[in-house]
Amino acid sequence: MFIDRYQAAGLRCNPFAFEALAPADAAQFVDRGLPAPPPPGSATLVQVIGDKGAGKTTHVMMWRRQAPGPYHYVPRDPRRDRWIAPPVAPLVYGDELDRMPWTVRRRWFRRLAQIGATVVAGTHRDLTAPAQRAGLRVVTHHLGPVDRATLDAVIDCRLRAVSLSSRPVPDVLRESDVADVHERSGGNLREAERLLHEVVAERVREDEPQRRVS
Repeated sequence: MFIDRYQAAGLRCNPFAFEALAPADAAQFVDRGLPAPPPPGSATLVQVIGDKGAGKTTHVMMWRRQAPGPYHYVPRDPRRDRWIAPPVAPLVYGDELDRMPWTVRRRWFRRLAQIGATVVAGTHRDLTAPAQRAGLRVVTHHLGPVDRATLDAVIDCRLRAVSLSSRPVPDVLRESDVADVHERSGGNLREAERLLHEVVAERVREDEPQRRVS
């Protein structure tokens, strides 16, 4: 029989697999220096702008765990679901708001401004103009490519989150691996995690014959 190669390496699973990342918990969160959003009732849009894979959703969901509120995701497909009415509350969260039809967003922003709500959202596009027209103050954060130090911190958090013991973090990544992933990903966190998944799988596979038992 064979011992699971990840367990033999001291890991519950591949730390960069989907089941290990979603939903990410506080132990896997790496703060990139964004200040906490204002409290409910501030009549403010807090928008986190960044390219795909920059970490917008991670930050929005972490804030939501700290201060719960209804959440609205605007899907890519089916497009008809983009017209679903978003929630209205003193504190609401949204993701991919740039996909929302402008008429829906205009009505939503106006309603939020009327009750003095705080809306925290991830977006690819700056929504300052429509938010201000609706009467909302705007706070903007930009998330760019991750630097090497941030990627190192993410890796450490992911490994610790799936480690099977309190021993030192399992040594399944080499310095050259991480340097190569950072360069190839261009600092895009999602792409880096995809590449790291492949590297870790290869590393534990290399040692698999030594972990066979009869």
